[in-house]
Amino acid sequence: MSGRRTITLIAWREIRERLRSRVFLYSTLLMLVLVGAAGALPAFIDTTKTYEVAVVAPAPPGLAAALNRAATPLDARVRLDAYPATAARERLKADKVDAVLDLRGDRIAFRESIDPKLGAIVDNAIRVVRGHVRPAPELTPVTIEKVTTSSTDAEVLTAMLGASLLLGTIAVYGQWVLTGVVEEKANRVVEVIVAAVRPRHLLAGKVIGIGLLGLAQVALIGGLTAILLAAGLFDAPTSLGGSVALLVPWFALGFALYAVAYAAAGAIASRTQDASSAGMPVTYTLLAAFFLGYIVLSVDASSGLAHLLTIFPLTAPLVLPARSALVGVPAWEHALALVVVLATIYALVRLAGRVYGAGLLRSGPRLDVRAAIRLARHP
Repeated sequence: MSGRRTITLIAWREIRERLRSRVFLYSTLLMLVLVGAAGALPAFIDTTKTYEVAVVAPAPPGLAAALNRAATPLDARVRLDAYPATAARERLKADKVDAVLDLRGDRIAFRESIDPKLGAIVDNAIRVVRGHVRPAPELTPVTIEKVTTSSTDAEVLTAMLGASLLLGTIAVYGQWVLTGVVEEKANRVVEVIVAAVRPRHLLAGKVIGIGLLGLAQVALIGGLTAILLAAGLFDAPTSLGGSVALLVPWFALGFALYAVAYAAAGAIASRTQDASSAGMPVTYTLLAAFFLGYIVLSVDASSGLAHLLTIFPLTAPLVLPARSALVGVPAWEHALALVVVLATIYALVRLAGRVYGAGLLRSGPRLDVRAAIRLARHP
């Protein structure tokens, strides 16, 4: 039997075994329901945005009513207060109001960035108030402080949840690989299997089979989220759909990277009780990659260290999709990260394959990593 055929049979065996588990089916259904409920939630709660606007006194009669009439179709409301020019500017600097309206200068001032929705509401209201007196000039939007590029709440939430989803799924399915290897080794099933197939084919089939299940789960969740974003059910830019879609390929790459290490760890453990301790170095590495990426992106997603973590193979699967949602990632970094991660997976597969083959049929005390590598070099 060819190697490809062997790997395919083993992969299908893993898929059938895992699909019999109600945990997998229930967890997938639960996450889909949670994503769908999040999209439907705005229909049951009041999501009307309230803008605080300061107008340089005196305010023309009927302005407050005109602002709220213009805001209603945009699912918003406006609270208007009149202040002297200096006081209004100070309130804007202190972020106590969203904008300052200066009708004498025909300007609307924002603090750091212009809100086009509020600008349209105010402009329409002013045209109504002034329309019967004289043609209303278009308001000039300005900012009183240097414009900064900050991530929106939706972008931050997408990055955080996306990275957490990748961490959780890679860890869960990696543990499936680990425990599957240890259980087969402990009950001697692996001795029968290895008599018919090569260890590297068994490793590849197990990783691919479990990985396909994880990929299907992530694709369902990410696909549903992207659809809801594109449909506008989430109050977020539709461009975030592309960032959500990145979770699928990078789950596959991250899983391939860490699953082969989990498989090798399972091969050097001799008992089911040793499975968790054998996989701890891989789990700790995965957690360290997640928290390092989280801290760096929280401080400055455009820093040099963030660029480095985007292409570093152990952190790229977690950092690149999150950073793409926050500030965007140039095409050359996508390409470089892909090449580096694929090269690392290839090198790790060769090393882990030898450790896996050498430790799979070995019984007795659990091997440490150094002993396993020596055994792989000199079986």
